[in-house]
Amino acid sequence: MNLTQINNLWEEYKETYELDSDARITAVRYDTGEYVEGCFNLIEMMDGDYILHLNPNMHLYNEEYCKFILFHEFTHFYDYITNPFPEEEKEKLIMWMNAYSEFHACRLTLARCIEQVRLKTVDVDKMQIPGQYKEISIRQLLMESIYRAQIFFMDFIVSNNLQDYANGLRSLMYLLGYVSLFENDEKMAAFILKGLHLDETFFMDLYMSMKEKRFDDVVFDYKLITNQATLTYIKEAFRRYYTRDIISEEEIEQVTLDNFRDYIDMVNERMRERGYIIVDPEEFEEATREAAFRIMDPLKINSKGDYTWFDYEHLIIS
Repeated sequence: MNLTQINNLWEEYKETYELDSDARITAVRYDTGEYVEGCFNLIEMMDGDYILHLNPNMHLYNEEYCKFILFHEFTHFYDYITNPFPEEEKEKLIMWMNAYSEFHACRLTLARCIEQVRLKTVDVDKMQIPGQYKEISIRQLLMESIYRAQIFFMDFIVSNNLQDYANGLRSLMYLLGYVSLFENDEKMAAFILKGLHLDETFFMDLYMSMKEKRFDDVVFDYKLITNQATLTYIKEAFRRYYTRDIISEEEIEQVTLDNFRDYIDMVNERMRERGYIIVDPEEFEEATREAAFRIMDPLKINSKGDYTWFDYEHLIIS
């Protein structure tokens, strides 16, 4: 499928949803990873390059599944070019795209496939939607999404790798987008969050903000959640770098995103007083800075105006 064909489908998408925009995709590249069907890169989009990246195996898929992928990506494209935030508020834009746009793309794409916007529980087995090589049930779609989110969040608990948490969040946004089409969606969302052992209050607030299109609240709720994950990582870093006689569990509990650098200075001073070899402040700072920026504040502009990125994957909107 070449660029002209892609843009023809983009025109069909705009006509289907009565959208008004002159923006066009500027290039298509078949270069995504093995498990990514399609994506945009936010750095490229912010530079005005609307490049759609697709899986090299796209030519093997049936036509309806290709449309399923493309309409999902077109939703990201439209969300970006119509985003509600000023150009300089890049942090808000990134969080909004990572939360609402993933939710929105899954909701809209599934609704298009089933040609309706409200589902009953009995429909999970009755209705079929496009898969890579054959149709699948909505139940299978939901179960695969739940499984992916569960694996990523469990890996985060074990390893405290924030990339796992970010991938879990993305899988959850997919899942909540699908769930939002059901008549008993709020009950289903609460049940899923409980099953994933996630804080129901924070995540239900985010879900309702996305569902009701309260975009400033989406950013606020998403940042609360990602801040908590970042803080969990930083507290674990203190435990990895320092023994309990240097910093107690009680002191670690007092660490916040605002004061963790003060705690680094404090515990290193204790190390010096006891004649220990101190932890390299730059090494610890690098680890904690990476954690703090990885999902809480992912894009920074340095003095030259270039992008500095600690976790490239978070600029991939798939």
